[in-house]
Amino acid sequence: MSVNSQHDAREVPVSACAPQSLEDFETALVQFHSYFGDPVETMQATLNNDPEFVLGHIFVASAMLIMGERQYISAIRNSIERAEALSTKSNDREKMLVHAARQWMEGRWDKACETWDRVLTDYPRDAMALQLAHLTDFFRGDALNLRDRVGRTLTHWHRDVPGYSYIQGMYAFGLEECNQHKIAEETGYYALSIEPRDGWAVHAIAHVLEMQGRYDEGITLYTERVNDWAPDNGFAFHNWWHFALYYMERDDFNGALGLYDSRILPQPCDLSSQLLDASALLWRLMLQGVDTGSRWDELADMWASKTELENGYYAFNDFHALIAFVGAERLSAAREILAAVENTAAHSTGLNAMMSRDVGIPACRAMLAFGEKRYAETVSCLVNLRPIANRFGGSHAQRDILSQTLLDAAIRDGQLALASNLLSERKCNKPMTPLSKRYETRIYH
Repeated sequence: MSVNSQHDAREVPVSACAPQSLEDFETALVQFHSYFGDPVETMQATLNNDPEFVLGHIFVASAMLIMGERQYISAIRNSIERAEALSTKSNDREKMLVHAARQWMEGRWDKACETWDRVLTDYPRDAMALQLAHLTDFFRGDALNLRDRVGRTLTHWHRDVPGYSYIQGMYAFGLEECNQHKIAEETGYYALSIEPRDGWAVHAIAHVLEMQGRYDEGITLYTERVNDWAPDNGFAFHNWWHFALYYMERDDFNGALGLYDSRILPQPCDLSSQLLDASALLWRLMLQGVDTGSRWDELADMWASKTELENGYYAFNDFHALIAFVGAERLSAAREILAAVENTAAHSTGLNAMMSRDVGIPACRAMLAFGEKRYAETVSCLVNLRPIANRFGGSHAQRDILSQTLLDAAIRDGQLALASNLLSERKCNKPMTPLSKRYETRIYH
């Protein structure tokens, strides 16, 4: 550790810096946890006044990395290199954090998580490292570490430690992804009792309600707390997407479409995470025969402005770009994305190569086949894919698009015995919802 050091609000050591820089870091960290405000902008302003603030450069690089887009790599590399150039004044923790950021940038997301784990072993209250690892576990579809990486630090936290509610919110989501729904819901509400504006905690509860088919309770949850999680929040579009899924389950497709227009994608966007939610909702509506008008074309235009740079960077994003092109009947553009995913699988060495090979390729082929009405091929691609689909990231709720497409393709291809089995599986995971009844009607009538 550097001889000249101080500590943040959680007693985690920070190399010597101006007191105001450390105060600004705490502001940015809360923004990072809560999705209120722009943490990168906050920290960049601090670095303009204190360019040797090592933790500030690490924070900027890491916060941009976790957006999961190639377009930020140049800026990320610059921040990493500036932090590395200050290694003589960095403490041991900061050196590990810089190393993790470089590993992430180079596509070694699993190695970055191992490095963050080493940080958290020595500094279990490093809230920044914990959230970075948590979100990367989500990108990697690592449900066990979504839960257990947070769990390994919990004995070092308590209600009086700044940021405790956000740690509980992360833990709630990890519990849900491990199908521990009761304790996940309790933990999520506990987090909200401390910080009602925690969008990640309300999101964790929303996942529980989605997985259990409790769509009316989900609508109530979001409606009653809308003034906490929605206004001016950078994560609100995704919570609105979950809100729309409840409308889907209760057969209210106009309600879902209304949220798409007003909340999920109300204007042109350049953020992959927001565009993929739009793709995922339109695809679900398409499966139900809903006329979405010009929305597919508008969405495909937004993806088209990004794909030349982003193709092959993250298979989960590639998949959702492809289904936008399939929905817009731009099949040549969809094939270009499939080719990029195949090229990544064949020639890249990072974790995304495995994601692309194991899940991205068959998932993209399945959706392209669906768009070309080759439903038997869609079934063939998806029937054995779902048990390993977590390997390209996302949540149970997000990956349900594969299950719904498989069920729909089986019905369209006349594979009604398979469709009946898939519907039975669905009813075991959640009570019979109006959406499931629609599938039942198609199978048996």
